[in-house]
Amino acid sequence: MRYKEIEMTVADQIFFSPTYGTLSFSQVISRVGEIVWSFPGQPFRISVGTDSEELSGLIKFVSVIHVWHVGHGAKAFRTQESISPKTNGRGAKKGFRQRIYEEVIRTAMLAQEVRSALREVLGEQTFGEHLEVHADVGENGGTSVMLKEVIGMLKGYGFAEEYIKLKPESYAASAVADYYI
Repeated sequence: MRYKEIEMTVADQIFFSPTYGTLSFSQVISRVGEIVWSFPGQPFRISVGTDSEELSGLIKFVSVIHVWHVGHGAKAFRTQESISPKTNGRGAKKGFRQRIYEEVIRTAMLAQEVRSALREVLGEQTFGEHLEVHADVGENGGTSVMLKEVIGMLKGYGFAEEYIKLKPESYAASAVADYYI
């Protein structure tokens, strides 16, 4: 159901952090590693989420890598892309549902890369499979009919259900990424 191929690989994306400025993906992973290693044994929640909005005829997608040092604050790294909405072949723009699917796919693809890179930096024993994926869907509103599909998609990308977060727990997508739209 994907309506646009993501043209850039994660390695090509530019990220921005209010704390660290403009970074490459590998620099983001290095920073995340430094943050976690600076506080050994302390709790962290690392999550990835995406939000989007149609603005001025373009769809803006913002994806976030969020590192929360529980009880001590958080750091966020974001990347964004604006694209023209695609049509369904009959001239009508594809809509809200397809945009949500694109958010989920972007989140899953970025999260897979983050998970793999963090395993190398932090080690399996330290990091394990504890990366959360946050989807901007919930039991209320227009996305409520998509919950099972979104959960199924994220499980298909290899994420355990306990690390799939939906509204109101999906703050990386519904609060942090949304803030940068």
